[in-house]
Amino acid sequence: MTARDRGSDGHATQVSRKRLRVRDLLERGQITLDSPDDRLSPEDTLLAGEFLHEELRRGLVLHVSDVFEEHAFTATSWMQEGLSCIFFLDGAVDLRIGDRPFAFQGGPQGVINSAAIMTTRPESFERSSRTPQRLRHVVVSVSPEWLNLDAMAATSDSGNVARLFKDHLTDHRWSPPPRVAELVRQLISPSVFLPELRSLYLEGRAVEIVSETLAAIMHSETRANDSEILTRKDKLHLARAKEFIGANLAGSLSVEVIAREAGINASGLQRLFRLSEHQSLFEYVRNRRLERAFAILAAGECTVHDASLLAGYSNPANFATAFRRQFGMAPREAMSGRAR
Repeated sequence: MTARDRGSDGHATQVSRKRLRVRDLLERGQITLDSPDDRLSPEDTLLAGEFLHEELRRGLVLHVSDVFEEHAFTATSWMQEGLSCIFFLDGAVDLRIGDRPFAFQGGPQGVINSAAIMTTRPESFERSSRTPQRLRHVVVSVSPEWLNLDAMAATSDSGNVARLFKDHLTDHRWSPPPRVAELVRQLISPSVFLPELRSLYLEGRAVEIVSETLAAIMHSETRANDSEILTRKDKLHLARAKEFIGANLAGSLSVEVIAREAGINASGLQRLFRLSEHQSLFEYVRNRRLERAFAILAAGECTVHDASLLAGYSNPANFATAFRRQFGMAPREAMSGRAR
């Protein structure tokens, strides 16, 4: 991820090159670069691939990378206040915003790791990659002014969103639903479109991503308020259960096994999921498996039969029914790009 670069007029500028050299990065201004490779010269390539950095309209900035970083490096710059919606598919990057560290890494089997970071004032920004790597990620950044004019009107409780901007460097981690995952993939690998439609294509998806991110933040706050009646021990049991489920989605899961790993009895665990997630443990596991199946199908990494087994269905017809009920489409439509 990069901080928003500013041109001489104060607006973000577009970067669209097949190769980014050391010289290219430094010429942007207000950026310093460091690398463990002492032989790195101004003409050396830092990264190669497809990448974009563009202000789609005032206060709405899109950054997309599908590149190979040829050197480990650290770039230091300055970050403006606002909301950054971050999605990592591949690669690992360490950030430091002000005095607070953050770590981002792509998930296994096409899973997208997502976060939203709020900054209430300009801060120093340091971005580091430790080794040469494949990097695929999307960042949509919006200013407080943009949110006040646009996103606030789309939220059911704009007061809560406004309060979020009082929490400097708040870090919200969340699992994007299939629609958001598909929007991210569309930005990384856009469909063929007329040049006249390019800006509309990018802006439409970026705005929807911001809207979905705000909705996720609001939903997490509502759940946090609901879960205040949970004890610290209850929350620990839930965290252990979710961690075990996430690590064993492809395996055999039962209430008894999950409860044992979480350190609680089966009925107690069921109660905690009803209270915290507003669904049964079975529904939670089923939905996580279906979401994983959707992500892998959309990425073209498996067949419908394999996805049905991953989701825990021995009968593909039953899988297709559950898939359609959850996502409004058949599994083969997700594979063919109809999810876009």
